[in-house]
Amino acid sequence: MAAGIFNRGNRTNVRPIDLGRHLVREIDDKRSVDSKSRRVAPNYFVFRLHPRDLDQLEEFQAALEIELGEAAKEYARSEGYHLKGPITVSLVADDKVKSGRIEIDSKVRRAESPITASSLKVSGGQSYPLGESTVVIGRSPDCTIVLDDANVSRRHAEVKVVNGVYAIADLGSTNGTKVNGVAVGTERALRDGDIINLGSHSIRFEAAAR
Repeated sequence: MAAGIFNRGNRTNVRPIDLGRHLVREIDDKRSVDSKSRRVAPNYFVFRLHPRDLDQLEEFQAALEIELGEAAKEYARSEGYHLKGPITVSLVADDKVKSGRIEIDSKVRRAESPITASSLKVSGGQSYPLGESTVVIGRSPDCTIVLDDANVSRRHAEVKVVNGVYAIADLGSTNGTKVNGVAVGTERALRDGDIINLGSHSIRFEAAAR
């Protein structure tokens, strides 16, 4: 857990590497055995942090939640733990938690029905339903969503399912991708109502009702 986003935030009150260590401990402490004698690990995690501590992580919070989910999945696989559904990790503010402290809640949450009702709505009105397949956005006619815009690269960005949620990643485009005005790096989780900007186009992410 020393790679990637876990190397960032070393000057914050709560370091990403410490969140990773708490996650591993929580998985081990809360594992159980089901009726088929499988060791079951929790797959739904909520980190509760002091609001000031969470503010320090805000710049890369979405990427951190995704990487913590990947770390949890890898650890569960390495230990032979069974997961009942996709892993979800959230960081939330809680003013009852002291600054510098990490509180974590977890549970086993069974897989829900596929999130096929989510969609991307391009400015102008056309809507594209999302499923389990990766959606590529760009100028090339081979893309899932084709944008006729000289400021959009041939393969500009992609949207795919990561740990049970949709995430967007820039594919090395010339002019970059933004979500709600913030540049997207390798990957960013999408939330209902997020506005994706590519070239002169705006695309609204509309999440399925749960």
